[in-house]
Amino acid sequence: MRKKKLKTKFYIIYFVGIFSLLCIVAVYLVINKNNIENSDKRGMVTLSFDDGILTHYTLAYPQMKEYGYNGTIYILTNWSGLFEGRQLINFEQAKELQDNGWEIGSHGLSHKSFILLSNVELDYELSKSKEILEKHDLVVHSISFPFGYFNEKVIEQTKRYYDSSRPLLNGYNDLNKLESFNLKSKWVKLENKPKEICSWVRYANNKGLWLILDFHYIGEKEERPWDESIGDFKYILQCINDSGIEVKTISEVINKYGKEN
Repeated sequence: MRKKKLKTKFYIIYFVGIFSLLCIVAVYLVINKNNIENSDKRGMVTLSFDDGILTHYTLAYPQMKEYGYNGTIYILTNWSGLFEGRQLINFEQAKELQDNGWEIGSHGLSHKSFILLSNVELDYELSKSKEILEKHDLVVHSISFPFGYFNEKVIEQTKRYYDSSRPLLNGYNDLNKLESFNLKSKWVKLENKPKEICSWVRYANNKGLWLILDFHYIGEKEERPWDESIGDFKYILQCINDSGIEVKTISEVINKYGKEN
């Protein structure tokens, strides 16, 4: 009888112990859910280019091709001649980029601030710029706003034509809470040294975040606040390669992590 009682007591203690252990594990999993989900997730970086300046094609594209990287380029669709004294790419060059894995996006018709437009003017900028690009066999799902300026009206009308938009919002994107029409980015400026930009890349990779680097003019030398020298650009590409971070276009990330309703 005594042995039977001891055996029963043993089983009770055993099962209570197992149950307690399972409870502890369950609590741990709940508390550390986000950390566990991101533990094997690397960050991502997108190289995006505003305005569609010719050096994006002649300088940035060949350098990125060496690493197998593709970018997202936002084109002014109805601009004739030079933009701020600099030559723009043509539709044939944009098509070549697309055929080689790049994404083409709209930057509006003529670089007007969208927040200053009437509803009719805004709708025309959004729809017509997309239409022009599509007539040249370019696939367009994304837009970046001229000057980065936006408001609620701009966002709501943008949703009628695009899957994502990149306004002027500084920071990184949380892939678990992706806001595809309020994409954050880091605008690369003359004041940002290559080592600082590399620190952004490493941070995004370590934290499992999405970093969008936005470039304007790429050139042999830096002359204006938004310029980036080809030497510094090469340094950044090497840093990206060394970090092991994934390089994706805007739409590749949106399609993977879900479009915003």
